[in-house]
Amino acid sequence: MQTVENHTPPPLRPNLRTARLILRPVAAVDEPAVVTHLNNRAIAGWLARVPVPFTPADFHEFATEIAYPGETFTIEDAQGFAGIIGAGFELGYWLAPRAQGQGYATEAARAVLDMQFAHDESTVAAGYFDGNAASARVLEKLGFVETGRRPKYCRALGQDRPHVDLILTPQAYFAANPLEILTPRLRLAPLEVERDWRDIARIGGDPLVAPMTNSHLSPWPEAAVRAALAESQWRGQLGFRLGIWFDGKLIGAVGIWDEPVETGYFLDPAYWGKGFATEAMAAFLPQMMARFGLTSVLADHCTDNPASGAVLRKLGFQRIGAGMGTSLARGVVPITLYRLARA
Repeated sequence: MQTVENHTPPPLRPNLRTARLILRPVAAVDEPAVVTHLNNRAIAGWLARVPVPFTPADFHEFATEIAYPGETFTIEDAQGFAGIIGAGFELGYWLAPRAQGQGYATEAARAVLDMQFAHDESTVAAGYFDGNAASARVLEKLGFVETGRRPKYCRALGQDRPHVDLILTPQAYFAANPLEILTPRLRLAPLEVERDWRDIARIGGDPLVAPMTNSHLSPWPEAAVRAALAESQWRGQLGFRLGIWFDGKLIGAVGIWDEPVETGYFLDPAYWGKGFATEAMAAFLPQMMARFGLTSVLADHCTDNPASGAVLRKLGFQRIGAGMGTSLARGVVPITLYRLARA
């Protein structure tokens, strides 16, 4: 596996999925729900730019001139229409009354901001009218910080209301919303250089592990490990590693890179043969493909490491060929190449 530092930002995507929600482009089918809900002052009164009455003509203007695919989304759950959320320079959202109080706003916003910051590292603004405690809690969880307070005109009520302005940097967002993937036995989460380099050096530099990778030495020197971890930090883009923890102990790592999009893992030999690699990758890969809109992922293994081939095939990878690769620990080695296509 090889870390690539300079990535081409992935494009904004018109469709996003979360554990409970589908985020899709605003469509004509949404008109009845949007018109109904935005004529409810209990919703519109917390929004600055929405007029009341809100007419079908207002919806048409919104859908055709404001709600650009990849920036504005209809939120759907298992029951159908649940609300609207918009990205770009400013984050804004509202939910239908039946969808409120279930964590949907936070869940949808995280999906939008994950994509936003993978595409553009600019700050994102947001705000809420004073008294909107639910929105204040959502924005605080996302990492937004207050920048000031001022009166702001509310079209639905026809008057100024006290308003709280906030801003979110990528750094604050990723600190407040660390990527974490849980499986029945494992926890996958970002690695920290100071905390984790010794365990990674021990595992990745193990004489049974390093020869099966292209970038590890055995032993793996501290400076090289620190550099590798620093280069592969989670920053919302491809080109990162996550640690694998079992019972609170770091036992390995998974990673995904681009140019081309390629994945891989390594595991402490003490935990081989227990299904941990399959369990970790089976949770990791679907989330990465959904998060980054990937259509396929490549992988390879040293040909004399058939156990890794078995793991890849269990995950759905198809063998696409063979070639020669380079291992820092032992030189040029035969490798087997695989590809996983999105179902």
